[in-house]
Amino acid sequence: MKIGFTGVPPYKIIEKYKNLYPNAEWTDLDVPIRSISRSIAVDYIPETTCSIIQTIISNSISLHPDLIIASVGKGKCDSMSFIIPIIRRTLKDAKIIEIENHEQMSRGNPICTSDIPLIEKFNLITDTVTNGPIKKELKISKATAGYWGVPPYDYSLLELFPNNTHIFGWTRCMENGTPNNLELELYIDHKIPTVFYSQAFCAKNILAKELAKNNKGLYVEVDGPIDNSTKEKIKAFLELNNCF
Repeated sequence: MKIGFTGVPPYKIIEKYKNLYPNAEWTDLDVPIRSISRSIAVDYIPETTCSIIQTIISNSISLHPDLIIASVGKGKCDSMSFIIPIIRRTLKDAKIIEIENHEQMSRGNPICTSDIPLIEKFNLITDTVTNGPIKKELKISKATAGYWGVPPYDYSLLELFPNNTHIFGWTRCMENGTPNNLELELYIDHKIPTVFYSQAFCAKNILAKELAKNNKGLYVEVDGPIDNSTKEKIKAFLELNNCF
């Protein structure tokens, strides 16, 4: 049994299908897989569609899950609803469950505020979608930098940040188990130099650019793999603000 999911489905749904299929292989369809090219999606959707949506289609078609738990609504994005008919038509035997996550009970943000490397933070946060809140204790750090946004398509971007980087934006909502919490998504610490990241062609660029402008942050819009020019811009911003 192969189960794929997108976004942050309600944890009770994850638990339900974990109990039904205890030996199932679970895959986060949002996450790029080295052996699967996102260009597969361009046969179905425009090239100007964001890389994450392209990744979901490419992964779904290549992996052919038996069941897909598809997060839709404000906790994900409209594009997810738009590509479901394509996936249904292409994967005729797959069962697709469309579900919105309206959970408002806070699970907290111990990972976002910890002192571990930023890549490790993101890996732990994405693990909480299927495993629930982290159980081990993490040391809270005094932030020297901030990252606002969704998990990037290219994780090499995260290597540029110091360990004492705190996470804000939708990723913070993700760990909190409340992907549809706009108030939390807009929360930032004004005292921390923050990089506001958004995937190219994503509506969240509106939030990222406005927040960066009003908080003297760095706005970064990236389509897929991050280029050297963008990396240098981020490094310069962090160094000039004494984040290390």
